[in-house]
Amino acid sequence: MSFDTLFTILFLLAVIGLFVFEGLRQWIYGFPVRTERQIIACLREVDLDNLKDMLSLADEGYLRLNLAPTEFRKEQRHRIAVTLEQYGRMAHNSRLVQQWSNTELRKSAMTRNREVARTSKELNDFCIEFRVHALMTKVRLHTWLFRIKALPFISIPLLAEARRIDSFDLVYSYEQIKQAAEKLSRSCGSSYQGMLAQGM
Repeated sequence: MSFDTLFTILFLLAVIGLFVFEGLRQWIYGFPVRTERQIIACLREVDLDNLKDMLSLADEGYLRLNLAPTEFRKEQRHRIAVTLEQYGRMAHNSRLVQQWSNTELRKSAMTRNREVARTSKELNDFCIEFRVHALMTKVRLHTWLFRIKALPFISIPLLAEARRIDSFDLVYSYEQIKQAAEKLSRSCGSSYQGMLAQGM
């Protein structure tokens, strides 16, 4: 058996294994129906103001100018780790909100409430787009952490670049998710609106 054939078989087995693992994970831990009240308890607090400051070119430029290169390298590692944490919380919250919006979308098909259906679909689309871009950015940030630690002679990456992928702004997108979630909450006539906004 050639190396190419063996590699292809191993790759296919790994892909099948991932699908089986994900299927089991969803079967055990997945919630096909999530209400607004249920997701509020699971939301993780995100400090958007602090994140905006960390991703600011002005703040980063100030640190570059005023810290020694070794100190700036340490500080940048810390800032990347904090950004990863915040993006992780944002992705977690958007996944929960997406599950809730899918529940409301299914309910609106039965109740024929067009406003709830439209708002749920909009929120779902925002969440999908954000989660895809957040995943790509998190991979990029992990690569940067490795680069800073393992390759000290290579230039330190600009953290401000982790806010956008092309024209997609992750912070602005998350703010859109928050607004759309509040809008859906209003459309459903919920009394949890304030708690939802505070939790995100």
